[in-house]
Amino acid sequence: MKRRRAIAATTLVILLAAVGTGAYVLSRPHHVVVVHVAAKVHSAPAKSAAPGEYPAAPGAPSLKSVEAALAASDPKHHTSTNASPSPGAAGSVLDSGTTSSFQQLASSLPGRLEIAVTPLGSGSSEVLGKDEAAHGWSTTKVPVLVALLRARGSEGLTSQEMTWAHAAITESDNQSVLDLFGDLERLKGGLGGASEYMDSVLRASGDSETTVATAPPPAGAVTTFGQTEWSPSEAVKFFRALDLGCLLPSSQTSYVLGLMQNIEPSESWGLGSAGFSSVAFKGGWGPEGGGYLVRQSGIIDPGSSSGAAVAIVDFAPSFSAGTEALTRAASWLNHHLALTPHGSAGCSAE
Repeated sequence: MKRRRAIAATTLVILLAAVGTGAYVLSRPHHVVVVHVAAKVHSAPAKSAAPGEYPAAPGAPSLKSVEAALAASDPKHHTSTNASPSPGAAGSVLDSGTTSSFQQLASSLPGRLEIAVTPLGSGSSEVLGKDEAAHGWSTTKVPVLVALLRARGSEGLTSQEMTWAHAAITESDNQSVLDLFGDLERLKGGLGGASEYMDSVLRASGDSETTVATAPPPAGAVTTFGQTEWSPSEAVKFFRALDLGCLLPSSQTSYVLGLMQNIEPSESWGLGSAGFSSVAFKGGWGPEGGGYLVRQSGIIDPGSSSGAAVAIVDFAPSFSAGTEALTRAASWLNHHLALTPHGSAGCSAE
């Protein structure tokens, strides 16, 4: 993972405007204060590297090959973007017949696939496959940023912290998130205090089970919080609460979602390559049980009552197999999501 740190504070202000947060930003010594947000972010889809291709990590499959594999595993699947899914059970965010279709998809993959999805509006959450708590890896970088923003309050992030936040989320830069977490540690009295504060953020999202890890990371890993055991069903609670504005003021919510909607092309497999008109997401990956755990959590159609928070986890034999599985799963999800308005909902988790 790269480090891109030489960005001046003035450039950051321009960059945030270009990202499309809709925020008007005023600079002060040491701090940047967001004073107004015009609209939520809706970034344009990333340009493809070649016709029919999506920007992906080296060795990841083309979207064309993913669709072909889906057609083979699920005869009902097709690639038309104009077809509307058949509605499922009342309040469900997935169409009817999803269980058997998912089983066909999962059985065609070399690893073990898990998906959790919950509507942004009212409705029921659903889990496909097991709901195993596994290392959050770099998906936990979003809770780190949210926790620091909450801890800063009206002060906002410093210009240096904004530089770190951009690299940590859009590039998944490890040192940058360690720097952000280091500032949270200074605010909250060390590793234990910072981790407990992150716990409180998860509780505010409706996640009553997840506890942020504090043990020294194993060889090859660099963060304590990345070793947090986070199940798909609990992860979607956090990202749903983030989108609904339950964790941060609207300006800061738009800022975080703006970063998540501008993930760099090499890490835009999975949810970033499935053809969603608007998606904010963060991926994470690392060695797990002799194979590789690859996961993503995000928000489809952020800011809309017809949208959904999703988490996709694959226990794969290799990183490339995991990215392929997530891309196939995200494309499958795009076909089977029943994205219709579900009515307004409060901040409490379903």
